[in-house]
Amino acid sequence: MLNKQLLLTLSLSALLLAGCSTTHYISITPQANVATKNLTNDRVIKVSTSTQLTNSVGSIKTALNERASIYTTNDINESVKESVLSGLRRLGFTPEQGVMPPADFKIEITKMSYVTKVETLKTVATLDFELKATLTAKGQTYTANYGSQKIKEYGTMPYQQDTEDNMNDLASQTVKRLLSDPNVIILLK
Repeated sequence: MLNKQLLLTLSLSALLLAGCSTTHYISITPQANVATKNLTNDRVIKVSTSTQLTNSVGSIKTALNERASIYTTNDINESVKESVLSGLRRLGFTPEQGVMPPADFKIEITKMSYVTKVETLKTVATLDFELKATLTAKGQTYTANYGSQKIKEYGTMPYQQDTEDNMNDLASQTVKRLLSDPNVIILLK
């Protein structure tokens, strides 16, 4: 009986020390949480998005040696573009209507990361999401960078849904910053 308990204890200890590995598949769908306004545009607004990033967002390693790789499952270019267009419409703009040539609104997704480090018995995660926007309208070009960062602490592996919610919250904050930039609003009016 004593040998069975010892064997069980050693087995459980080995399992804990070995950790477990998993994969978190998340969908990045930022929401343009801007206040509804009655702005208008006289030119068509052409929104395009691009990125050099892959679908790998990062990884999680906890103090308990749990591991998870994080990957996106959707087209982030399309989801950011749809979020910006939705936000422009909430502001009152009609991107598809107006005279030509269009206002050219180029958005590059420059950073999307989830990085962890272990500190004693807790895991500290640093989440980042950054955009670079270049708007050419009314004979002017305006370029700006927008970013958001979040620090999370936890003891064990977060659920996949929590990882997705945190990254989407960060992406939404960044899109809101872009759409709240007064220089962008002035050039689009």
